[in-house]
Amino acid sequence: MGTAGQEPWTVLRLLNWTKEHFTRVGVDSPRLTAEVLLAHVLDCLRIELYARYAEVPAEADRSALRDLVRRAAAHEPAAYLVGYKEFYSLRLAVTPDVLVPRSETELIVTHAAAHLRRGGAGRTAWDACTGSGCVAIALARQVADVRVLATDVSPAAVALAERNAADHGLADRVRCMEADLLTRPAADGLPERFDVVTVNPPYVACGDEVSPAVRHEPAMALYAGPDGLDAIRRIVAQAPGVLAPGGALVMEFGHTQADAVRDLIARSGAFDEPKILRDHQNIERTAVAVRR
Repeated sequence: MGTAGQEPWTVLRLLNWTKEHFTRVGVDSPRLTAEVLLAHVLDCLRIELYARYAEVPAEADRSALRDLVRRAAAHEPAAYLVGYKEFYSLRLAVTPDVLVPRSETELIVTHAAAHLRRGGAGRTAWDACTGSGCVAIALARQVADVRVLATDVSPAAVALAERNAADHGLADRVRCMEADLLTRPAADGLPERFDVVTVNPPYVACGDEVSPAVRHEPAMALYAGPDGLDAIRRIVAQAPGVLAPGGALVMEFGHTQADAVRDLIARSGAFDEPKILRDHQNIERTAVAVRR
């Protein structure tokens, strides 16, 4: 990316070279990652790169890109490198203190928002394991009057979620606090019962292999005991105590856990038959269970 006597390193050439390099070393979504990094370096929107294909970035920009490419090739998540991630058409700040928001988690928002809209005005939601606050903030944007409690056991995650809520003008409707799963925070002004509980909990079994990029993400947000169900068991047990009758638990789980999650919900006796939703890859990914 910068030696003399070669054809110029245009935006298009940089993207093509980076994509091919990422493909060779096994980086996920190599073209998208290349575009995200270069757009960050050039301080532009990703879509704007298409109008700048013939442009030759300055050497300082190419040097900055080289450093990011080197780190991404070592499987550091692009979101950590650039400091943000798009989720439900929102740009959210992301740090290594939280999981990188993923497109499959948008299922939670879609179905939680639909449930809240059916209930009329003045709805409330609790987003546990909030991380960056992605679900809580997207939900507040989708449902105009909902008030959301966003909690996480990690103080750093709570601080980041609070920052993201403020950045999107939602600090008055998204309240960020520390809590372990659905253990109620000791605070005034919280609803007795919530209309929706959303959770993207840890669900990887200890000892299971994860991709090189995922190894950079916080272990406490990933791993949940020998079968990956420790957190989900607690959530299913706790949720009836915080949900209003007719309220919905909307929860993500691992790609092999649908049967176990369905059984846990059924055995609790507190919910109607859960609906299991498939993500964009046709993988069973999210449970929606309505409180009796």
